[in-house]
Amino acid sequence: MAQRSALIDGLKVLASQLIVLHHIVLYTPMADRVAPAWPWLQGFLVDEARYVVQIFLVVGGFFAMQGLSRGVPSLPRALLARYMRLVPMLAVALLAVLAATALLPQDRWPDWVTPWPTPGQFVAHLLLLQDVLGIPSLSAGAWYVAIDFQLYALLAIGAAWLPRGALTWAVTALTLASLACFNRDASFDAWAPYFFTAYGLGALAASARQTRTMAWLFGSVCVLHLLWASLQGQPRVALAALTALALVLWASRARQGGRGAGMLAFWSDASYGVFLVHYAVIVAATALWLRLDLDSTPAAWSMLVGCWTASLAAGVALQRWMGAPLRPDLKPKAPASPPGTPP
Repeated sequence: MAQRSALIDGLKVLASQLIVLHHIVLYTPMADRVAPAWPWLQGFLVDEARYVVQIFLVVGGFFAMQGLSRGVPSLPRALLARYMRLVPMLAVALLAVLAATALLPQDRWPDWVTPWPTPGQFVAHLLLLQDVLGIPSLSAGAWYVAIDFQLYALLAIGAAWLPRGALTWAVTALTLASLACFNRDASFDAWAPYFFTAYGLGALAASARQTRTMAWLFGSVCVLHLLWASLQGQPRVALAALTALALVLWASRARQGGRGAGMLAFWSDASYGVFLVHYAVIVAATALWLRLDLDSTPAAWSMLVGCWTASLAAGVALQRWMGAPLRPDLKPKAPASPPGTPP
Protein backbone atom coordinates (compact mmCIF):
# COMPACT_ATOMS: atom_id res chain seq x y z
CA MET A 1 0.00 0.00 0.00
CA ALA A 2 1.39 3.39 -1.04
CA GLN A 3 2.44 5.71 1.74
CA ARG A 4 1.00 9.17 2.07
CA SER A 5 3.05 12.34 1.78
CA ALA A 6 3.10 14.44 4.93
CA LEU A 7 4.02 17.45 2.80
CA ILE A 8 0.96 17.14 0.55
CA ASP A 9 -1.38 16.41 3.44
CA GLY A 10 0.04 19.33 5.38
CA LEU A 11 -0.31 21.71 2.44
CA LYS A 12 -3.95 20.71 1.93
CA VAL A 13 -4.80 21.15 5.60
CA LEU A 14 -3.06 24.53 5.82
CA ALA A 15 -4.66 25.84 2.63
CA SER A 16 -8.16 24.65 3.52
CA GLN A 17 -8.02 26.24 6.99
CA LEU A 18 -6.77 29.55 5.62
CA ILE A 19 -9.55 29.61 3.04
CA VAL A 20 -12.18 29.00 5.73
CA LEU A 21 -10.74 31.76 7.91
CA HIS A 22 -10.43 34.06 4.90
CA HIS A 23 -14.14 33.75 4.14
CA ILE A 24 -15.20 34.01 7.77
CA VAL A 25 -13.30 37.28 8.16
CA LEU A 26 -14.33 38.57 4.72
CA TYR A 27 -18.06 37.98 5.07
CA THR A 28 -19.31 37.70 8.64
CA PRO A 29 -20.51 40.83 10.50
CA MET A 30 -18.97 39.38 13.66
CA ALA A 31 -15.50 39.82 12.18
CA ASP A 32 -16.10 43.55 11.71
CA ARG A 33 -17.00 43.80 15.40
CA VAL A 34 -13.65 42.41 16.58
CA ALA A 35 -11.44 43.70 13.75
CA PRO A 36 -10.01 46.67 15.71
CA ALA A 37 -8.39 44.24 18.15
CA TRP A 38 -6.35 42.48 15.46
CA PRO A 39 -6.03 44.66 12.34
CA TRP A 40 -2.83 43.00 11.14
CA LEU A 41 -4.39 39.52 11.32
CA GLN A 42 -7.56 40.67 9.63
CA GLY A 43 -5.49 42.25 6.85
CA PHE A 44 -3.59 39.02 6.30
CA LEU A 45 -6.72 36.83 6.26
CA VAL A 46 -8.60 39.16 3.91
CA ASP A 47 -5.74 39.75 1.48
CA GLU A 48 -2.79 37.35 1.54
CA ALA A 49 -4.67 34.25 2.73
CA ARG A 50 -6.62 34.04 -0.53
CA TYR A 51 -3.41 33.23 -2.38
CA VAL A 52 -3.41 29.69 -0.97
CA VAL A 53 -5.81 28.65 -3.72
CA GLN A 54 -2.60 28.33 -5.73
CA ILE A 55 -1.63 25.42 -3.48
CA PHE A 56 -4.82 23.57 -4.36
CA LEU A 57 -4.27 24.22 -8.07
CA VAL A 58 -0.70 22.94 -8.00
CA VAL A 59 -1.52 19.86 -5.91
CA GLY A 60 -4.52 19.16 -8.15
CA GLY A 61 -2.35 19.26 -11.27
CA PHE A 62 0.25 17.07 -9.58
CA PHE A 63 -2.21 14.29 -8.73
CA ALA A 64 -4.08 14.57 -12.03
CA MET A 65 -0.87 14.14 -14.03
CA GLN A 66 0.16 11.18 -11.90
CA GLY A 67 -3.15 9.45 -12.58
CA LEU A 68 -3.48 10.35 -16.27
CA SER A 69 0.12 9.48 -17.13
CA ARG A 70 -0.84 5.82 -16.74
CA GLY A 71 -3.14 6.20 -19.74
CA VAL A 72 -6.76 7.11 -20.48
CA PRO A 73 -8.58 4.02 -21.85
CA SER A 74 -11.86 5.94 -22.12
CA LEU A 75 -11.96 9.74 -22.10
CA PRO A 76 -15.75 9.99 -21.49
CA ARG A 77 -15.46 7.58 -18.58
CA ALA A 78 -12.56 9.53 -17.08
CA LEU A 79 -14.47 12.81 -17.32
CA LEU A 80 -17.62 11.28 -15.87
CA ALA A 81 -15.63 9.84 -12.96
CA ARG A 82 -14.15 13.25 -12.25
CA TYR A 83 -17.56 14.90 -12.44
CA MET A 84 -19.00 12.38 -10.00
CA ARG A 85 -16.14 13.02 -7.57
CA LEU A 86 -16.85 16.74 -7.62
CA VAL A 87 -20.52 17.49 -8.12
CA PRO A 88 -22.60 15.32 -5.76
CA MET A 89 -20.86 16.85 -2.74
CA LEU A 90 -21.17 20.29 -4.34
CA ALA A 91 -24.92 19.74 -4.77
CA VAL A 92 -25.34 18.99 -1.05
CA ALA A 93 -23.26 22.03 -0.13
CA LEU A 94 -25.39 24.26 -2.39
CA LEU A 95 -28.59 22.93 -0.83
CA ALA A 96 -27.08 23.74 2.56
CA VAL A 97 -26.44 27.29 1.35
CA LEU A 98 -30.09 27.62 0.30
CA ALA A 99 -31.24 26.28 3.68
CA ALA A 100 -28.98 28.77 5.48
CA THR A 101 -30.15 31.58 3.21
CA ALA A 102 -33.76 30.88 4.23
CA LEU A 103 -32.78 31.74 7.82
CA LEU A 104 -31.68 35.28 6.96
CA PRO A 105 -34.02 38.12 7.98
CA GLN A 106 -35.38 39.56 4.74
CA ASP A 107 -34.96 43.15 5.88
CA ARG A 108 -31.27 42.66 6.71
CA TRP A 109 -30.10 40.59 3.74
CA PRO A 110 -26.29 40.86 3.38
CA ASP A 111 -25.12 42.15 0.01
CA TRP A 112 -22.66 39.25 -0.35
CA VAL A 113 -25.40 36.60 -0.27
CA THR A 114 -26.79 35.70 -3.71
CA PRO A 115 -30.58 36.01 -4.09
CA TRP A 116 -32.61 32.82 -4.27
CA PRO A 117 -31.86 31.13 -7.62
CA THR A 118 -34.27 30.00 -10.29
CA PRO A 119 -34.34 26.26 -11.06
CA GLY A 120 -32.34 26.96 -14.21
CA GLN A 121 -29.66 28.83 -12.28
CA PHE A 122 -29.35 25.98 -9.79
CA VAL A 123 -29.01 23.44 -12.63
CA ALA A 124 -26.33 25.64 -14.18
CA HIS A 125 -24.36 25.30 -10.94
CA LEU A 126 -24.70 21.51 -11.09
CA LEU A 127 -23.44 21.60 -14.68
CA LEU A 128 -20.55 23.82 -13.53
CA LEU A 129 -21.57 26.53 -15.99
CA GLN A 130 -22.59 29.36 -13.66
CA ASP A 131 -19.54 31.55 -14.26
CA VAL A 132 -19.45 30.84 -17.99
CA LEU A 133 -23.10 31.93 -18.24
CA GLY A 134 -22.61 34.95 -15.99
CA ILE A 135 -24.90 33.60 -13.25
CA PRO A 136 -24.20 34.88 -9.70
CA SER A 137 -22.56 32.12 -7.71
CA LEU A 138 -24.46 30.60 -4.80
CA SER A 139 -21.27 29.75 -2.91
CA ALA A 140 -17.80 31.21 -2.57
CA GLY A 141 -16.25 27.89 -3.63
CA ALA A 142 -18.42 26.93 -6.60
CA TRP A 143 -16.12 28.65 -9.07
CA TYR A 144 -13.20 26.48 -8.04
CA VAL A 145 -15.08 23.23 -8.61
CA ALA A 146 -15.98 24.34 -12.14
CA ILE A 147 -12.39 25.34 -12.86
CA ASP A 148 -11.04 22.11 -11.40
CA PHE A 149 -13.22 20.11 -13.79
CA GLN A 150 -12.17 22.25 -16.76
CA LEU A 151 -8.49 21.88 -15.90
CA TYR A 152 -8.78 18.13 -15.46
CA ALA A 153 -10.68 17.86 -18.75
CA LEU A 154 -7.93 19.75 -20.59
CA LEU A 155 -5.25 17.48 -19.16
CA ALA A 156 -7.31 14.34 -19.77
CA ILE A 157 -7.90 15.27 -23.42
CA GLY A 158 -4.19 15.81 -23.84
CA ALA A 159 -3.39 12.48 -22.17
CA ALA A 160 -5.89 10.69 -24.43
CA TRP A 161 -4.87 12.26 -27.71
CA LEU A 162 -1.14 12.94 -27.37
CA PRO A 163 1.87 10.65 -26.94
CA ARG A 164 3.26 10.65 -23.42
CA GLY A 165 6.29 12.82 -24.23
CA ALA A 166 4.25 15.25 -26.29
CA LEU A 167 1.81 15.70 -23.43
CA THR A 168 4.51 17.15 -21.18
CA TRP A 169 5.60 19.61 -23.85
CA ALA A 170 1.99 20.60 -24.51
CA VAL A 171 1.46 21.18 -20.78
CA THR A 172 4.62 23.31 -20.73
CA ALA A 173 3.42 25.42 -23.65
CA LEU A 174 -0.02 26.01 -22.12
CA THR A 175 1.49 26.76 -18.70
CA LEU A 176 3.72 29.46 -20.16
CA ALA A 177 0.89 30.81 -22.34
CA SER A 178 -1.25 31.06 -19.21
CA LEU A 179 1.53 32.88 -17.35
CA ALA A 180 2.22 35.38 -20.12
CA CYS A 181 -1.24 35.87 -21.57
CA PHE A 182 -4.36 34.25 -20.14
CA ASN A 183 -3.59 34.88 -16.47
CA ARG A 184 -3.09 38.58 -17.21
CA ASP A 185 -6.57 39.05 -18.66
CA ALA A 186 -9.44 38.89 -16.16
CA SER A 187 -11.92 38.21 -18.97
CA PHE A 188 -10.59 34.63 -19.02
CA ASP A 189 -11.20 33.97 -15.32
CA ALA A 190 -14.19 31.69 -15.98
CA TRP A 191 -12.03 29.39 -18.09
CA ALA A 192 -9.29 26.87 -17.36
CA PRO A 193 -6.42 28.56 -19.29
CA TYR A 194 -6.51 31.47 -16.82
CA PHE A 195 -5.51 29.10 -14.00
CA PHE A 196 -3.33 26.69 -15.95
CA THR A 197 -0.15 28.52 -14.95
CA ALA A 198 -0.45 26.94 -11.47
CA TYR A 199 -2.15 23.68 -12.49
CA GLY A 200 0.46 23.11 -15.18
CA LEU A 201 3.27 23.60 -12.68
CA GLY A 202 1.79 20.80 -10.60
CA ALA A 203 1.47 18.56 -13.66
CA LEU A 204 5.08 19.24 -14.64
CA ALA A 205 6.19 18.53 -11.07
CA ALA A 206 4.66 15.06 -11.40
CA SER A 207 6.70 14.46 -14.57
CA ALA A 208 9.96 15.93 -13.27
CA ARG A 209 11.28 12.66 -11.80
CA GLN A 210 10.73 10.62 -14.96
CA THR A 211 13.78 11.72 -16.96
CA ARG A 212 16.59 14.25 -16.74
CA THR A 213 15.01 16.18 -19.60
CA MET A 214 11.72 16.46 -17.75
CA ALA A 215 13.57 17.60 -14.63
CA TRP A 216 15.34 20.36 -16.55
CA LEU A 217 12.11 21.36 -18.24
CA PHE A 218 10.29 21.64 -14.93
CA GLY A 219 13.18 23.57 -13.37
CA SER A 220 13.25 26.03 -16.25
CA VAL A 221 9.51 26.66 -16.05
CA CYS A 222 9.78 27.16 -12.28
CA VAL A 223 12.58 29.69 -12.69
CA LEU A 224 10.58 31.58 -15.31
CA HIS A 225 7.62 31.74 -12.94
CA LEU A 226 9.76 33.02 -10.08
CA LEU A 227 11.39 35.65 -12.28
CA TRP A 228 8.00 36.71 -13.60
CA ALA A 229 6.61 36.94 -10.07
CA SER A 230 9.55 39.08 -8.98
CA LEU A 231 9.39 41.44 -11.96
CA GLN A 232 5.60 41.75 -12.05
CA GLY A 233 5.01 41.71 -8.29
CA GLN A 234 2.74 38.66 -8.34
CA PRO A 235 2.95 36.68 -5.07
CA ARG A 236 0.34 34.19 -6.34
CA VAL A 237 2.70 33.10 -9.11
CA ALA A 238 5.62 32.83 -6.69
CA LEU A 239 3.59 30.70 -4.28
CA ALA A 240 2.54 28.35 -7.10
CA ALA A 241 6.15 27.93 -8.23
CA LEU A 242 7.46 27.34 -4.72
CA THR A 243 4.70 24.81 -4.02
CA ALA A 244 5.53 22.88 -7.20
CA LEU A 245 9.23 22.97 -6.34
CA ALA A 246 8.50 21.62 -2.86
CA LEU A 247 6.50 18.75 -4.36
CA VAL A 248 9.47 17.73 -6.51
CA LEU A 249 12.09 18.09 -3.79
CA TRP A 250 10.28 16.79 -0.71
CA ALA A 251 6.91 15.18 -1.42
CA SER A 252 8.33 11.70 -2.02
CA ARG A 253 10.62 11.97 1.01
CA ALA A 254 8.11 13.39 3.50
CA ARG A 255 6.24 10.12 4.03
CA GLN A 256 3.52 9.93 6.62
CA GLY A 257 4.57 8.37 9.86
CA GLY A 258 4.71 9.12 13.55
CA ARG A 259 2.14 10.07 16.13
CA GLY A 260 0.50 12.94 14.21
CA ALA A 261 0.23 11.15 10.88
CA GLY A 262 -3.30 9.88 11.37
CA MET A 263 -4.68 13.28 12.37
CA LEU A 264 -2.95 15.03 9.47
CA ALA A 265 -4.29 12.48 7.00
CA PHE A 266 -7.78 12.78 8.49
CA TRP A 267 -7.98 16.53 8.00
CA SER A 268 -6.35 16.29 4.60
CA ASP A 269 -9.10 13.90 3.49
CA ALA A 270 -11.71 16.24 4.94
CA SER A 271 -10.36 19.33 3.17
CA TYR A 272 -12.69 19.15 0.16
CA GLY A 273 -15.78 18.72 2.32
CA VAL A 274 -14.71 21.61 4.54
CA PHE A 275 -14.00 23.76 1.49
CA LEU A 276 -17.44 23.11 0.02
CA VAL A 277 -19.70 23.46 3.04
CA HIS A 278 -18.07 26.20 5.11
CA TYR A 279 -19.83 28.97 3.16
CA ALA A 280 -23.23 27.59 4.14
CA VAL A 281 -22.11 27.64 7.79
CA ILE A 282 -20.98 31.26 7.39
CA VAL A 283 -24.41 32.22 6.02
CA ALA A 284 -26.17 30.37 8.87
CA ALA A 285 -23.95 32.00 11.51
CA THR A 286 -24.63 35.41 9.99
CA ALA A 287 -28.38 34.72 10.08
CA LEU A 288 -28.14 33.79 13.76
CA TRP A 289 -26.14 36.93 14.56
CA LEU A 290 -28.66 39.16 12.79
CA ARG A 291 -31.77 37.50 14.19
CA LEU A 292 -30.45 37.66 17.76
CA ASP A 293 -29.38 41.25 17.13
CA LEU A 294 -26.03 40.61 18.83
CA ASP A 295 -23.41 43.33 19.00
CA SER A 296 -20.99 42.69 21.88
CA THR A 297 -17.35 41.76 21.41
CA PRO A 298 -17.57 38.56 23.53
CA ALA A 299 -20.57 37.42 21.48
CA ALA A 300 -18.67 38.16 18.29
CA TRP A 301 -15.66 36.08 19.38
CA SER A 302 -17.94 33.23 20.44
CA MET A 303 -19.77 33.29 17.10
CA LEU A 304 -16.52 33.38 15.12
CA VAL A 305 -15.05 30.41 16.96
CA GLY A 306 -18.36 28.57 16.68
CA CYS A 307 -18.54 29.30 12.95
CA TRP A 308 -15.04 27.93 12.38
CA THR A 309 -15.69 24.84 14.50
CA ALA A 310 -19.04 24.16 12.85
CA SER A 311 -17.43 24.52 9.41
CA LEU A 312 -14.91 21.82 10.27
CA ALA A 313 -17.56 19.51 11.72
CA ALA A 314 -19.88 19.96 8.74
CA GLY A 315 -17.02 19.36 6.32
CA VAL A 316 -16.03 16.14 8.05
CA ALA A 317 -19.64 14.94 7.97
CA LEU A 318 -20.03 15.77 4.28
CA GLN A 319 -16.79 14.03 3.37
CA ARG A 320 -17.61 10.98 5.47
CA TRP A 321 -21.11 10.51 4.06
CA MET A 322 -20.49 11.37 0.42
CA GLY A 323 -16.76 11.47 -0.26
CA ALA A 324 -13.78 9.22 0.30
CA PRO A 325 -13.68 7.46 3.71
CA LEU A 326 -11.68 9.39 6.28
CA ARG A 327 -9.07 6.73 6.89
CA PRO A 328 -5.37 7.58 6.94
CA ASP A 329 -4.32 4.16 5.65
CA LEU A 330 -6.08 4.60 2.32
CA LYS A 331 -4.04 5.34 -0.76
CA PRO A 332 -4.66 9.01 -1.63
CA LYS A 333 -6.61 9.68 -4.79
CA ALA A 334 -6.48 12.68 -7.05
CA PRO A 335 -7.88 15.41 -4.85
CA ALA A 336 -11.15 17.04 -5.69
CA SER A 337 -10.04 20.09 -3.78
CA PRO A 338 -8.95 24.09 -1.98
CA PRO A 339 -9.94 24.47 -1.36
CA GLY A 340 -9.06 25.50 -2.22
CA THR A 341 -10.51 28.62 -2.91
CA PRO A 342 -11.17 30.93 -3.48
CA PRO A 343 -11.06 34.51 -3.04
